[in-house]
Amino acid sequence: MPPPPPRPHLAPNPAAIIHTALLKSSPASLPPRLSFNSLLAAAASSPHPRLRTIVLPALALAHRCPAAAGPLDSYVLCSALRHASAPEAEPLHAHAAKSGWLGSVFVSCAIAAAYGGSGRFLDARRLFDESPVRNAVFGNAVLAGYVNAGKWAPLLAFARRFSELRLKADGYTMTAVVRACGELADADLGGQAHGHAIRRVGAVESDVFLTSALVDMYAKCGLVSHAKRVFDLAQQMNAVGIDVVLWTALLNAYGRHGMCKEVIQIYDRMVASGVRPDELTILAVLSACQHAGEVVKGLHYFESIHEDYGLTPTPDHYSCVVSMLCRAGMVIKAWEIVTSKGCGGEFGISTWVALLSACCDCGNVELGRMAAQRAIKLEPNNGTIYVELSNLYARAGLWGEIDQLRELMKDNGLEKDAGLTWVELGS
Repeated sequence: MPPPPPRPHLAPNPAAIIHTALLKSSPASLPPRLSFNSLLAAAASSPHPRLRTIVLPALALAHRCPAAAGPLDSYVLCSALRHASAPEAEPLHAHAAKSGWLGSVFVSCAIAAAYGGSGRFLDARRLFDESPVRNAVFGNAVLAGYVNAGKWAPLLAFARRFSELRLKADGYTMTAVVRACGELADADLGGQAHGHAIRRVGAVESDVFLTSALVDMYAKCGLVSHAKRVFDLAQQMNAVGIDVVLWTALLNAYGRHGMCKEVIQIYDRMVASGVRPDELTILAVLSACQHAGEVVKGLHYFESIHEDYGLTPTPDHYSCVVSMLCRAGMVIKAWEIVTSKGCGGEFGISTWVALLSACCDCGNVELGRMAAQRAIKLEPNNGTIYVELSNLYARAGLWGEIDQLRELMKDNGLEKDAGLTWVELGS
């Protein structure tokens, strides 16, 4: 008998792919109407990262096989762009331009948001300037690009055009403007922005991000009393006064000006009032304990991260505690913490150098040598490590160790010139 004819190759159905993935990961997120557009929108808004990663490949497949997915619309394109990076947005931008969807302010805004989220403010701004239809959300997407790129002066110049373009500034707009004023340390302009927010946006105290930005701005301009006044007003209005984001902004405001005792007092008051701290809040109070020498309190706050709040300490938390202990000369305790089994993540060079320097101060050669080994493994050409280690050996009278250290420096292409610092040969 002749062999059966080969089956025709069927293109995969992108709707079936997303439907299957939704059933496996999150059946509750299935939309009531099972069209490709609705399935893709459900996947794009899913909290599961794996679902979001299949959105763009499924959209590309649907573009190649339109019969399998049905007609695509601007809604599905906006859904796909929701979590897209700038490189992923580029082909969708080209597709939108060819299909005429750039005439939709929603599509153009979604593309601008993708560019802005990656800090590509020029691409977002160019799209805004070329678009025939604009709204405040579109303008805010451009502002986000300036924020992510740290372009504060151009941000303010663009924000000034909102009234000219008849775009209504909202809380997001003013948050970006206030943040720019803080980064530029322009107290006069920051005060004007505060007044504008009160007049045009209203209910400033109910917007935790705008209120926190105001606290941060005044602190960066050196006006801690103004920052405290904004915080107190939010508490009096009973709007966002119990939000941990606002408390963290106040802690950082005091910490920025070295008012460490006040940071600790405010943190204790926050916890007593029932506000649950997050990782950034605890990092702020740990930093204050480090600079104030409050070792007992600092260790208590550090242990509370997991024991009281069920959070996982980050390398920043560990580094802060290690620096605090090193300043107090408690190098053995610092070494125990930094090498504990529960310690997650890798430490940067600054942590190991701080531990090495503390060992040099107290003459602990054994721990200092091990800290130096960790530091050299990270940055073998960092001259500071060799200087600290050489000082440690010199204090202990280990001249033979110093000779070996010099040989190691030569092997790594480093030499010490008299009266100068370490230099790298051949650089």
